[in-house]
Amino acid sequence: MLFELVNDYTKLRPVEFHTFSKIARTEKHLEDLLARHLFEVLFQRTPLLPFHQERQYEAAADIYALNQKGDVVIFELKRDQAEPGALDQLLRYAGEAGLWGYNEIERKYLKYPDADHTLSLKQAHMRTFNLEPGLELHENQFNRQQHLWVVGSAAADHLIRSVDYWKSKGLSIDFFPYRVYQFDGKAYIEFFAKPYDQHINPALRKGVLFDTNKSWDYEKEVGGYGCLRDMLTKKRISAYGERKEAVLCLEKEDYVFYSHVGKGIVGAAKVKGRNVQKIRHPKYMDEWFWDVDILTPIPSDFTNIAAMSFNQATRLLGKGFFWARIDKRPYLSIEESKQLVDELKKILIPKAGETEVILTEQRVVP
Repeated sequence: MLFELVNDYTKLRPVEFHTFSKIARTEKHLEDLLARHLFEVLFQRTPLLPFHQERQYEAAADIYALNQKGDVVIFELKRDQAEPGALDQLLRYAGEAGLWGYNEIERKYLKYPDADHTLSLKQAHMRTFNLEPGLELHENQFNRQQHLWVVGSAAADHLIRSVDYWKSKGLSIDFFPYRVYQFDGKAYIEFFAKPYDQHINPALRKGVLFDTNKSWDYEKEVGGYGCLRDMLTKKRISAYGERKEAVLCLEKEDYVFYSHVGKGIVGAAKVKGRNVQKIRHPKYMDEWFWDVDILTPIPSDFTNIAAMSFNQATRLLGKGFFWARIDKRPYLSIEESKQLVDELKKILIPKAGETEVILTEQRVVP
């Protein structure tokens, strides 16, 4: 609930809130909004892999996703107040989804617009949850259980009571409330991601694990180190093509960590530019980037780079990440960022007797 502080901050005045129907004509607006942002923003600490979204004239739940165990998570979104019995249809959808085998889920995933269609479902699941080789799920481990997550207005009393009823009967179901506010002609939406709705304050500087574009690198056929080499030697952090706007998540003084698929965290830098810069490059179309100060050594051999594994980073920081994004969520605090830089240096700085790499303006000197 949002309150205005009044009388010299000694009293609370509740602020009126609305359902999503106040600002949007159809439930599809809410569905599309959540399909794009639900998994990377609202559930930063509970990563999910979306694989299907309701299509027009299709009898299905709004969004389907997989969790790390391979269970299917089914989302039902309510734009307005829900009447008694609003969950009956969702329960039928859950019963149908419980019959899906691996092949059916993979078929839906490969048709999903935001999927990486170069990967199988097992490969995409392994990458999303950063599972080590040998720990990936087998086909028969997918969809052993279904979980129902209802997203609705905080004022939907009937819906909340229905969820509580089915939860008391042992059904794996939960409710995620939202509230819509309007101030000065602008609309704001507030969500409550469980368990504690933790997010880095956007007003503060932060640290971001940022993808190096290996999957789409212009040197992919020889290892996919071209973009990484360009970023480090040119002292920048970049994103390319249709994903170029990912760099807009960064601000001056943010820490950024180079996340290279198949290796781990291979470098660290600090954003120093005032604005995002934009160029066109014949190798990879548009490139948007920030200038940075490099904080860790630049490799002399990019085909044999040292790295902190993703699992090491996860254990060090005590948090999981939404690895499918270019900018991995959740973001890091400044304290966590400094801790990660210190540990990275222990791994990336050459030991006595090894070659040390120093970057100059003109060349890399051994």
